Parts: sequence; C-alpha cells; structure tokens
Amino acid sequence: MNEDVAVYEALAKGVLGRCFVTEDPSEIHQWIQGELNRLEGKVDEQSAMAWEESFDIYDEILLKRADLTAKPEKNRKTLNWGWKSWDEIIDPLEPGLLAVLSAGDGMGKTIYAEMLAEHWAKQRNRVVFIHYELNRSIMLDRRMARHTSIARRILKSGQFNDEQRKRIDDVRPKLLSWDGFITYLHTPGWSMDKVMSELRKLKGDDKCDVVVLDYLEKNAASNRQIKLFGQNAYMREADNVEVCKNFAESTGTPVLMITQMSKAGKSQKFESMDRTDMRGAGEKSEKANIVALLHREHVNDGYSNTVDVRVDKNTVGRTGTFKQYMEPEFFRVADLHRVDLNKYDDE
Repeated sequence: MNEDVAVYEALAKGVLGRCFVTEDPSEIHQWIQGELNRLEGKVDEQSAMAWEESFDIYDEILLKRADLTAKPEKNRKTLNWGWKSWDEIIDPLEPGLLAVLSAGDGMGKTIYAEMLAEHWAKQRNRVVFIHYELNRSIMLDRRMARHTSIARRILKSGQFNDEQRKRIDDVRPKLLSWDGFITYLHTPGWSMDKVMSELRKLKGDDKCDVVVLDYLEKNAASNRQIKLFGQNAYMREADNVEVCKNFAESTGTPVLMITQMSKAGKSQKFESMDRTDMRGAGEKSEKANIVALLHREHVNDGYSNTVDVRVDKNTVGRTGTFKQYMEPEFFRVADLHRVDLNKYDDE
C-alpha cells in the first residue's frame, strides 16, 4: 500500500472509532483538525509554548499559588490525601494527573476510594465516584457505618436504640455542611467510552473537579473496542487507561483509578511487590503519574488490620513505604497513631 494512502487510512479509522463512541461532533472536528495540522507540519498553537512566553506563564502560575496560599485554609480547594502518612510523601493531586491505587481482592481498595472521595468533597471539591459493583443501599450503608461506628448488620436491621438513632441523625447535617459534594455514578455494564461521555456532561455542568473510578477491570467492552481488539481483555484495559488519561489531561481533571493486582501479584510478599505486579501493568504504570500499592497479610481469621502501603511511582515527588490501620467493619482506615477509630473524626 502507498505510504501516503496508509496515513489517510489510519486517519479514517480514527474518525470511525470516535463515531462509534458517539463523541461530541465538535470534539471529532477538533481531533481531525489536529491530525491534519500534524500531517501538514503545522504547530498546534494551544499545545506549543514558546520559550519567551514560558516565563510569563510561570509568573502567572506563581501568582495564582500565592493568592491561594493567602486564603484562609477553610476557603481553599485542595486535593491532599487526608492522612499524614500519605501527605508526607505525595503532594496534592494536580489538574490532569492520573493516580492508580492497586491491591488484591479483600485488601480494602474501595474503602480507600470512599474515604478519599469524602475527604476531597470536604475540601470544597465536586467529586464523581464511579462504581461498578456496589448497589446504592450498600454504598450508603458503608458511608453510615463509617461515620457512626454502627455495624452494617445493625443498619440492615432497621432497629436502633436512642444513642444509635442520634448518631444516624447527626450524620446528615454533618456531611451536608461540607463545601463540596459527591456524585455517585453507578455504572454496572458500562463501557469506559460511556463513562467518559457521562463525565464530560458532568464536567460541562460544573459538577466534576476530580474523579474516583472503582475499579478499572469492571468496565464492559464498547463496540469500538470489540472492533479494534476483539476478545483481548488486556488490550481493552490498556485502551481504557488511555481514554481515562486523555480525559484527565484534556479537561484538567485529576483521576484516581482503582485497579486489581495480577494473579502473581496477589501472592507476592509486600517486600517484593512493585507496580509491575498490577494486572496489565505496562499501560497503567506508563500512563500513571502516581502508583500506590496496598497489602494486608493473611491471618487465621482473614486479613490483618495493618495495611502496608507502598508509593511505588511518583512523578511529582518521592516514593516510600508506611503502615496504616484498617477497621473493615466500619469501612475506614487511619494512620497508626490514630487507632481509636471508634471515635472517628475526619477533621
């Protein structure tokens, strides 16, 4: 095939792929224009930053940071991690960054995802929490248990004493007093393409400052992916990571993605565990700016309450390991110096 024809055939496939996921026509037009500019050797003025201009742009960045720091802390919108152990190693999430949190089954990935979503909502952010498995009643039970120290089996009974009733009643005004909020997006059977379409709508409605996606491997295949990759699940997962990263970068929206460990990774000791033990590790590790790994040791009756955490990749800071304490019955985790979780306080 003529080389020039092959280039245009690839362009046509790209257009068809975007049509399959019913992207906004303006986005398709923008993509086509960018590809044509690239073929013609033109510079994308929105992407290119001139050397001289870069200094003015950085001065503006520093001024914005100074203005933010001057605000009272309660009026700042930030995306720090909420645990001292995490904040000592990882800087707050910045626009467009992709963070990946990975662990095996039963390690408490969703507990971390829920707590981070709530922490960020309390920090004035509009959080979108995407979940593929847990139904609404389970999600809300877990939230109530976390903030009341009432076990879910008691919440399911609907029978409470006066003290428990008061704790339940106190949760609503407490959480509604936060300056941000969480939009829970229940997406069983959804493809990543459909998820991204919904996220763009929420972004357009000013309801999306940060995304928590729990979890990647539960995405269904889209028609576009079936046409491109067939039954190759790892190729589809790689494509999902690419789609998610593109959304984060193009909209300036940080994303926290929860992922599974590979079969080999699940059997690894924490000391030898690294990001290559994630399922389909290549694309996730390559695209992610931050990778954190969780591990709990097996004990006779299940898993230890001690969580080993490894920050294995951090393009905006250092890496390291530390331990935390998990109380799975109440769906929460804390640093080891705060093990009195029966008096849970998210301050």
